[in-house]
Amino acid sequence: MDHLREEILSSETVFAGRYVTVEARTVRLPNGQHAIREIVSPPNAVGVLPIDQQGRAHLVRQHRSALGRAIVEIPAGIIDPGESPEQTGRRECEEETGMIPGRLKHLCLFYHSVGFSTGHIDLYLAEELTPSGRQHVEDGEFIERVVIPFDTLAGMVASGEIVDSKTIIAVLWRLRALDLSGQSLLR
Repeated sequence: MDHLREEILSSETVFAGRYVTVEARTVRLPNGQHAIREIVSPPNAVGVLPIDQQGRAHLVRQHRSALGRAIVEIPAGIIDPGESPEQTGRRECEEETGMIPGRLKHLCLFYHSVGFSTGHIDLYLAEELTPSGRQHVEDGEFIERVVIPFDTLAGMVASGEIVDSKTIIAVLWRLRALDLSGQSLLR
């Protein structure tokens, strides 16, 4: 695929914030022309779909400033330095839902905005949940726990009520697993 490759000629950091860095790259296109590519580099993250023994999903509702509203989504967070994605998943599940996963199953890794971002998210299914009795939300983080049957969550994805990409992808992976086991929730 080298015939599609863009050669980086120069790169300049145009913004460095607490969460993201933005760089402007001058590239040579396959046809020899030059173009500017704006690349956003956020930290990599983990999302967890916790499903308890009763088949209920443990989610969070929080305000997302970029959207200007509160949305329902799976627990998630950035990978701290020195932490594995699995450790992040266990930590975030407990911090945001008060549930400790007995088992984590890796679903997939995806890049959330390949046209301009380097960031990716590892998704896990959390099972064999044990209540810890507390949430450990970070300063400045305001969330509500939402516990609903998984089939209700799947319906919310199908109707477009769930708009968060990591949540949609995790639910679709879970539906695929259920379908392969003969227990499809799709009607």
